[in-house]
Amino acid sequence: MIKISEVEPGSSGAEAGFEAGDRIHSINGHPISDLIDYRVFSADAQLCIEVERDNERYEVDLYRVPGETMGLSFDEMRLRRCNNKCVFCFIHQMPEGLRPSLYFEDDDYRLSFLHGSYVTLTNIKEADLQRIVEHRLSPQYISVHATNPDLRQRMLGRKLPVDILDRVRFLAEHGIEMHAQIVVCPGWNDGPHLRQTVEDLARFYPQLRSVAVVPVGLTKFRQGLPDLSRVTPELSKRYVDEVFRWGEEYRRVLGERLVYAADELFLTSGIPVPDSDYYDAFPQLENGIGMTRSFIDTFGRERSGMPKRLSHETHVALVTGALAASFVGQLVAPLNLVPGLKVDVVAVENRYFGDGITVSGLLTGADMIDQLAGETWDHVLLPPNCVNGDGLTLDDMTPAGIGTKLKHPVSVGSYDLCDSIKAITQNKISMEQLGTGRQLNELGYRFHHR
Repeated sequence: MIKISEVEPGSSGAEAGFEAGDRIHSINGHPISDLIDYRVFSADAQLCIEVERDNERYEVDLYRVPGETMGLSFDEMRLRRCNNKCVFCFIHQMPEGLRPSLYFEDDDYRLSFLHGSYVTLTNIKEADLQRIVEHRLSPQYISVHATNPDLRQRMLGRKLPVDILDRVRFLAEHGIEMHAQIVVCPGWNDGPHLRQTVEDLARFYPQLRSVAVVPVGLTKFRQGLPDLSRVTPELSKRYVDEVFRWGEEYRRVLGERLVYAADELFLTSGIPVPDSDYYDAFPQLENGIGMTRSFIDTFGRERSGMPKRLSHETHVALVTGALAASFVGQLVAPLNLVPGLKVDVVAVENRYFGDGITVSGLLTGADMIDQLAGETWDHVLLPPNCVNGDGLTLDDMTPAGIGTKLKHPVSVGSYDLCDSIKAITQNKISMEQLGTGRQLNELGYRFHHR
């Protein structure tokens, strides 16, 4: 049984008479225990839905137009907590005082299907694997890190090893698409271990469609945790070179590169971000694999639509993390040739988590306020991944709250820089973008299991 929390006005669900608080017990005779069951069994065209309201049960018969949703939202699922103690887990490196939800370590295959969250497949039973197959919960995003069972056991902080290849093999044999992630930790799972992990995973292509190699992120709050080394620019270059070489081999044999280096590795090493064909179909874009290239290419396509001049002077602060400052600065240069427009790239240092964290998605409102205070701009534009779905930074600040502190209008940009700048210059910033309503941009940097 699942409980409806909201019904979209004008939707087919509203027309059918559903109300917030209704409980759905079954669809076409299938019991509904969670959102997965609802998604699977509500896909039919003709639906007979058993509903409970005020302790009375009745049936709703309706016809669903293909591709149309019923406009129903539900109470959040009870998630499965991660039972690992990963040596690199970002959550273990966070200080006290943040909102409680940030400390919840999920490891739930349902979230992997619904939202692309990464799962280790250690917190899973045989019945769960069968359910993935029966319900076609594909794709699944898997945190692998190492295929050697003993090494993976140490990295995940488990007492007993779990052979990840057995579970990948089972899903592959049943046609489930998978995407793998390797958080590379110097001295742990790099070198021969990294090559072996990639080779082991490649055996399951095409069901296993991609492997992302991302660097470990280390904060200043690692007291009492295992010793880990940062991924230096020199190591970043080595990893990029290795992944590029392996990718070329797989492209010749498989037709796709299969293994991809994270944007962080390119930016840290100083190696130019590759062209779009490097990323094939961009299979792990939201994991930071090709996001920089996508951002650059979008700017290139949309730049011609920028105004030739502005009727009034507009001075914009474009906030970013230390990692992206160099390439964002190059993009901004032609914008500053537009008469009346001035865009300053402001690289905010992550003092909250420490200088080892350089991505914009982990910036806090406090750091942005501290480092932007005292300057004069007409508008401050924040990166799109620095707020969650409720428009909050990691330290629970809204763009509106940041703007109040800075005494400047503040909004959250999109991944289309030209569109964001045009919205400012044409006074088309919505109340949501200014942070007074629900912010639709999710936190784009996945740090669970990183």
